Amino acid sequence: MHSFMGGGACMGGGLFCAIVGNILLVVSTATDYWMQYRLSGSFAHQGLWRYCMSGKCYMQTDSIAYWNATRAFMILSAMSCFAGIIAGILSFAHFSAFERFNRSFAAGIMFFVSTLFVLLAMAIYTGVTVNFLGKRFGDWRFSWSYILGWVALLMTFFAGIFYMCAYRMHECRRVVGPR
Repeated sequence: MHSFMGGGACMGGGLFCAIVGNILLVVSTATDYWMQYRLSGSFAHQGLWRYCMSGKCYMQTDSIAYWNATRAFMILSAMSCFAGIIAGILSFAHFSAFERFNRSFAAGIMFFVSTLFVLLAMAIYTGVTVNFLGKRFGDWRFSWSYILGWVALLMTFFAGIFYMCAYRMHECRRVVGPR
């Protein structure tokens, strides 16, 4: 009984991290504060979809490859994290131990895939911003939407770790055999 609780605790922790991570991914992707800068004396900020200056926001109309890549990877990350959450919930719902732990393995994999996508998105955005945009605007900094992206990366990564821990506990028990 004790070791089952261990796996359940791993899955519970994993599900918590995944849900928080998924919310952060959506908020980060949707909000306009990836970067803040000063433009001709007034403050401006931009996200993946819009940029805002002196209280007005405008759609990012120019189709720039790195923005499209960042958007795509953030959306893919949120989708794979969501799929992992569904698999994670289903791994609680089913009572056949074999099915449950296949699902927890699948959920773990989805969370690692989500982590990879958000890492790619953040790396592309960071690289381009530091090398190109940062040189164009003198006084700029990354802002909270961007920071949420990195926090989401940690959350999805830990969700994957927790689900793999639940899966490994089960594997170890299967080798020992039923008590």
